[in-house]
Amino acid sequence: TNYLREKTGVDIEIFLFDGVEYRSQLQLMVSANEKLPDMLWAFRLPPAERENYGKQGYFVDLLPYFEEHKLTHYFDGEAASYLTEDEKSTTLSAGFSSNGALYAFPFWAVSVADPWSNGLLINNKFCEALGMDIPTTIDEYYDYLVAVKTKDPNGNGLNDEIPLVGFAKSGNGDIITNLLNSFLYYPATWEGVALCADDEGKIYVPYQQDAFREGMRWIAKCHAEGLISDLSFSQDRYGLQAMTDLTGDAPDVVGSAMSHRSYMFASHATAERRPHYTTIGPLVGPEGVAYASTWKAEPGYVNFITTDCEHPDVAFAVLDFMTSAESTLTARYGRENEYWRYATEEEIAGGSAWSDLGYTDVLYTSANMKLAWGQQTDEIWNTVHITWQPKGFTALTPKTVYENPISQYNYDDWNQGVMKRYGQAPKNLVGSLAYTEEEVAQLGTSETDIGVYVRECMTRFVIGEMDIEKDWEEFQNNLKVMGLETVLSCAQAAYDRAYGSK
Repeated sequence: TNYLREKTGVDIEIFLFDGVEYRSQLQLMVSANEKLPDMLWAFRLPPAERENYGKQGYFVDLLPYFEEHKLTHYFDGEAASYLTEDEKSTTLSAGFSSNGALYAFPFWAVSVADPWSNGLLINNKFCEALGMDIPTTIDEYYDYLVAVKTKDPNGNGLNDEIPLVGFAKSGNGDIITNLLNSFLYYPATWEGVALCADDEGKIYVPYQQDAFREGMRWIAKCHAEGLISDLSFSQDRYGLQAMTDLTGDAPDVVGSAMSHRSYMFASHATAERRPHYTTIGPLVGPEGVAYASTWKAEPGYVNFITTDCEHPDVAFAVLDFMTSAESTLTARYGRENEYWRYATEEEIAGGSAWSDLGYTDVLYTSANMKLAWGQQTDEIWNTVHITWQPKGFTALTPKTVYENPISQYNYDDWNQGVMKRYGQAPKNLVGSLAYTEEEVAQLGTSETDIGVYVRECMTRFVIGEMDIEKDWEEFQNNLKVMGLETVLSCAQAAYDRAYGSK
């Protein structure tokens, strides 16, 4: 806050909404005709809700500012230089409401690694004890799981090994959707409707496909044989962490985990057991399918200027400044030269850590420096929603040598794992869709209801409460009754408006 005051000359006062109830609080303020703050930051409103507030006159349409180019000094300059041509074309358009207005200021917060972060980590110490290579196919992985369960790889004489475990309520720890990607593409979502698009742009959902049934059969078989822990469907990330973030003489028990590497350890860059786990790429399925469980990278439209703001030009200029590299790095990491620094000439000459993906330039690093992100601190706001971090910006980090060998392993293993998953996705991915008022009325709660129902059924198929053969027809009929055809029709129309019909 002090940094922004100093750099922009604007007196910024912060009013904190509740991190969970902010949408309800906003609705109450509107209903009571209370004056809204000049700006709303990090308000994750669904597109229809965003459009509704805009049409009712509570949010300023920001499109004219971008079209006039008078106050887009950083946005049109250095911020744009980090975008690909495709990203430039969608930065504004992907946030348009059905009436053509842009009610939110777009910010990118998608690192090179983020869309490719979900997947398996394998206990390499168990592989060594079992005399097995790190698995690369679904069949090899099955053999590994069986060996972990039956051959005591931790050597303590007890049957205490857990072949596979994940955690619930998050795509990061979701065993089912991640493993399904060895059979067909399933996007990273926990209770989402999981919309997909084929190469011609036709919208479909994976849970109507034969390959989905085949994948569910395989996962259910693994669970029935005791290869998947039941805790995967109930515990949170901290439950998993308690199983993997061990110290001293405590033997490893987890053979493989479905997780983002940072969720397995309280401090993944220095955790004693971090080197025991190897990040792997997508497992090749019986038909040669090997997708990463990912999502469409797109800007976030969560920062608004309200019509109660007396000086919207000033508010826009503040948001524009926040797309600058310096503001982004300060908001993301903290003070310069304490939490991050600009790269040295030697680091620049050494090239980007992501050079294998075609990125060459180097700008900054936070390696071997103090860490504010994720910690209890008054240094930063601990949010990425007011930072400009497209892939082209987050790739501007040098190849790094860490002083701590565990940190070096964590860095190298993570980069290699991302490389294995990078780009392993269908041609077309479906992101946020802007529905018309008529479509919103048609949809009602169908998308939400179907997403919750599908998640419930997938879990029940795996743990044996439902049978993928006997209950399949009823499952499909229920989806039809819940309005799946309407969901697909509305999604197709919205997708065609955004990307053009094929």
